[in-house]
Amino acid sequence: MKKLIDNVMRVVLMVSVIGLYSCQEEYEDVEGNDQEQTIAAKSDIAGLIQQTSSQDGSFDNIVDGASCFAVEFPYTVNANGVEISINSKSDLEKIEEVFDATIEGNNILEIVFPVTITFADYSQITIENKGELMIRARECIEGGGDDDIECVDFVYPITLFTFVIDVQQSSEIQVETDLDMYRVFSELEDNRLVSFQYPITLTKHDGTEVVIENNADLIATLELEKNECDEDDDNDFGDDDFSEAELDQYLMACPLQVKQVIRNQMDNSEQYLEHLMVFREDGSVVFSTFTANEITGAWNTSMSNGAVNLRLEFENFTDFSSEWQVYKLEEELIKLYKDDGNKILLERRCDI
Repeated sequence: MKKLIDNVMRVVLMVSVIGLYSCQEEYEDVEGNDQEQTIAAKSDIAGLIQQTSSQDGSFDNIVDGASCFAVEFPYTVNANGVEISINSKSDLEKIEEVFDATIEGNNILEIVFPVTITFADYSQITIENKGELMIRARECIEGGGDDDIECVDFVYPITLFTFVIDVQQSSEIQVETDLDMYRVFSELEDNRLVSFQYPITLTKHDGTEVVIENNADLIATLELEKNECDEDDDNDFGDDDFSEAELDQYLMACPLQVKQVIRNQMDNSEQYLEHLMVFREDGSVVFSTFTANEITGAWNTSMSNGAVNLRLEFENFTDFSSEWQVYKLEEELIKLYKDDGNKILLERRCDI
């Protein structure tokens, strides 16, 4: 009987040792063998990850005028008398289309309340009226009040390993969204460590992908990319955030056909519909029909107050001669705007 008890005790002791070794091995996997790959609470890398995965509030500034929160879908707005249901980000373009089609410069947007707004930390509150929304919007700082990193995104799913130091217990988490990622790192306690299952992939603002192999790569990429694009945190919904050099290249690449001319609240488009504008590197611009009647003017671009401007000078074309703000630069269209609702719409004609 004594021998049996001794054998049982040996087995129990052996199991205990194996269990202790196993826990220690897990601890070493997370922290000991490669401490550079673990992430602690309040560390610089944890902060960068939170900034990258936080809620972006700038995409709907045309509605709420604030970058530190976004209005939750679905909701309804009234744009210059047109009722629009907003169910996704793409629906916000319908508001711009209504504003662009308005000859007068006074665009009016009314939100149908109540609505729910979501902050960068994914917390939410209900807004009952316009006054409440304006108060919240004033608390944001236009042009960068939010500290989120919008120029790069995580590609999900991502596997994380967590380790509780006090009890030497590890676990695995499958992260599917920015919300999941944000919660992991915002709720990370001092007695916990997190590590990524590398490699992971990030997508840059231009659509290119970056493969990340370790924490050093991740820190370097997030630090680099956080200032690599215009996050569009301003309230100028009409701008497309392009540079003066990009505009120059766009103008000289292909002829541009006149599609719309609004001057002094008068639609003068019809008399110019068959006209082309050809921008040349020497600063000249040729205005003509498809066949003849060439008139040469001058052009130049400049930057002011964060906007890109195009100056056109023609001796006999007062409808075009002015300094215009370029507020839309699309693959096939360029839109020019001036105070009091003056607009010019040009279509790119690379086929000519």
